[in-house]
Amino acid sequence: MNVQLKYGSGSMTFQLPASSVGEVVLPRRPRSAADAATVLAQSTGHRLEAARPDCSGRGVLVLLADGTRDQPHAAAYAALAPLLRGAGTVRVLLATGTHKADTPDNLRLLSDIRQVSAELGVPIASVEAHDCRAANFYEAGATEAGVRVRLNDRVAAADTILIVSDTMPHYFAGYSNAIKFLLPGVAAFDCIEQDHAATLDPDASACRHPLHMDPERRRNPVAQNQLDAARLVTGTKPVYALVMAGNDRGVGWATFGRLEEAVTEGIRHVDDHLVTTLDRRFRCAVISCGGYPNDETMYIAQRSLELTKEAIADGGEILWLAECRNGIASSQAVVENFFTPLKGDAAAYTRQVQEKYVMYAHKTVRFAQLMDRLSAIFVASNLPPGTFPAGRMAECRDPQEVVAGWARRGEEILFVDEANKLAIRV
Repeated sequence: MNVQLKYGSGSMTFQLPASSVGEVVLPRRPRSAADAATVLAQSTGHRLEAARPDCSGRGVLVLLADGTRDQPHAAAYAALAPLLRGAGTVRVLLATGTHKADTPDNLRLLSDIRQVSAELGVPIASVEAHDCRAANFYEAGATEAGVRVRLNDRVAAADTILIVSDTMPHYFAGYSNAIKFLLPGVAAFDCIEQDHAATLDPDASACRHPLHMDPERRRNPVAQNQLDAARLVTGTKPVYALVMAGNDRGVGWATFGRLEEAVTEGIRHVDDHLVTTLDRRFRCAVISCGGYPNDETMYIAQRSLELTKEAIADGGEILWLAECRNGIASSQAVVENFFTPLKGDAAAYTRQVQEKYVMYAHKTVRFAQLMDRLSAIFVASNLPPGTFPAGRMAECRDPQEVVAGWARRGEEILFVDEANKLAIRV
């Protein structure tokens, strides 16, 4: 039997006996890229009219995901054309959060948006990427937990805000959603760091959010901070969201509406389509992030492990497909705070972070906890030899042999593709 999983810009195919394939988990496939515009128009066209009075002749700010997100940016932006053409001015801002602003992918995306704006006749005033350290910020207020909310002043200057967002499980904010485009999306670094300190709380986990339909799944301190920050903005101006599920090859579902209403619809869709419940845990699993850009760096790729770890038995083994063509992370500062501590005394670092959080350290802590629980993580990547810390994480140059070895032992293997876009429960 052959099982094919995404890796980088291509894929890896594993050959093994059918009896060794315990389960293959895939997200539901969106329609083709050619149908993206059609799906978006059918799903959102009639809903756009409600926002027209808030956009006509006014200053509109459009928040888009950055180049690390696997979605049809240009097609989704174009779906807003009926609103944007009638605006007084339109500014576009990539909601990068703490990601690097001037990456090649972001620069290409900014160029694409300028071109699409010209083709659509959008009165564009600026197209730029948010920089969490160098932008101009304003004080929006504070969350109930005391996070000081400082946002890009493009937010304060706008009359109306339109957010274009994907929706999928998120391993500590509950869901990737349009609310996150304000905090952390266009927030100052110190504000994001305050918010992310709450990621060490056990309730900061996938599929928990204050807007969830189930009251038992509403507590999530990270998501609550983000919702509080969004309400500081929506209390003074209209904010709408185009929310979709899919990837850069197509869109399977979309909606449009006021921010919280659209996000709530997205949560329902994710729970119905992107959460898989298994009847057991597996000792051996092959986890694919979903290819580029979901595995462009290890920093980005890690969420695939966090979203699927519940399916792996204690003492189990993972073969992780994460190309990481852009290295460990987008900057050396992130590498030092995220990955370097794993090469030292990770337990001591975890204790230190629990006393005083520093940005990116939540990823280190979660990685260390996972490595402690498993017997091995084999990483198939383009990272150079010697990258990985000694112990339970090791480079893998022959993924097929790892899988074949498991099969010879009589293991039933779990295969997960596009793990960055789904969550597994047991």
